[in-house]
Amino acid sequence: MGLSVATAATVLITALISGIYIWYRLNSESGRRALKDQQSNLSGGIERTVSVYDVNGQLIKEYSGKFDIETDRESYILFDDEDGNRHMIYYTTGTIIVDEK
Repeated sequence: MGLSVATAATVLITALISGIYIWYRLNSESGRRALKDQQSNLSGGIERTVSVYDVNGQLIKEYSGKFDIETDRESYILFDDEDGNRHMIYYTTGTIIVDEK
């Protein structure tokens, strides 16, 4: 017994949409960023180093470990380090550099 035309069309459309989605995730920069965000959410963070500098460029503090970062993109970043300590850093008077591995 063969597949009906509607079933075959549904399978074909599903495969096409899945293929486009996978291609997008692996071959576009925004897709790679989205994939990295998803991996971070599912695995408890990404290995990062957060460096905090004052307005004169002097290093104040550096944090390293596997964690997620939340930000409003205007004034602060927030993260919990591997020891469970929460850090909220306001950068309106300095610079923060986040390096991801």
